[in-house]
Amino acid sequence: MQFRKLTTGAALAGLVAAPLVVAATPAYAAPGGKGSAHAVTATGLVNIPATPAVASSARRPVSKSVAELPANPLVRASVLSAAAGAGQARAGVADLAIARLGLTAEAVTAKCVNGRGVSNLAKVVLRGERLRAAAAPNTGLTVGLDGVGTASVVLNKQVRRPGGGLTVTAIEVTLPPVAGKTQTISIASATCAPGGGKSPAPTPTGPDRTPPVKGTPTAKPSPSVPVVQAPSPKPVPGDLPVTG
Repeated sequence: MQFRKLTTGAALAGLVAAPLVVAATPAYAAPGGKGSAHAVTATGLVNIPATPAVASSARRPVSKSVAELPANPLVRASVLSAAAGAGQARAGVADLAIARLGLTAEAVTAKCVNGRGVSNLAKVVLRGERLRAAAAPNTGLTVGLDGVGTASVVLNKQVRRPGGGLTVTAIEVTLPPVAGKTQTISIASATCAPGGGKSPAPTPTGPDRTPPVKGTPTAKPSPSVPVVQAPSPKPVPGDLPVTG
């Protein structure tokens, strides 16, 4: 098992977790903006709908939370939350585990306010290596999976939208294809557009990437593998109050 850093932004070593803040963040974002967020989603052989998901343009953010991600063969997480309002959004998960990748985390969060974003990785461990709490935007890693191929991981993925909007995803994972399907996992994603901004399909800045790690075998597709649909989540009764 091995993984390789792809960008100059340092991602490894156990630094003290930085607080999740955006400089000069107002209590309420400028009117006319919009926001959306989700804690976990996945597409591929295992499909997990955005859980929980919220979108709003109200001045006071609205929020949703789920105590635990429904059982599935891919991701385990608890205390999933998402909040969004005019020009701002926030998402987070706790007790995260992606067994196939060898990734665990105490907490993962992403926040976006008026086109500026930040993510935070609290006690995230990948293949036995501790990741820094504050990764540089679009920090890319490759992870060799024995007998399977190479997975890619992007930390603090930031996608700029026309009009000044931004999507921040704390962790995005792409697993090797199986049966012709590539599995992707998105952890803690927040999108915000300032007043007057539009939110068309995102145009990713993309992480700096290098070729996959050499010598890593590629899995042969299985002849027939059914797509698994994760069960619907059970939301925590009532929305939670959100502070900016």
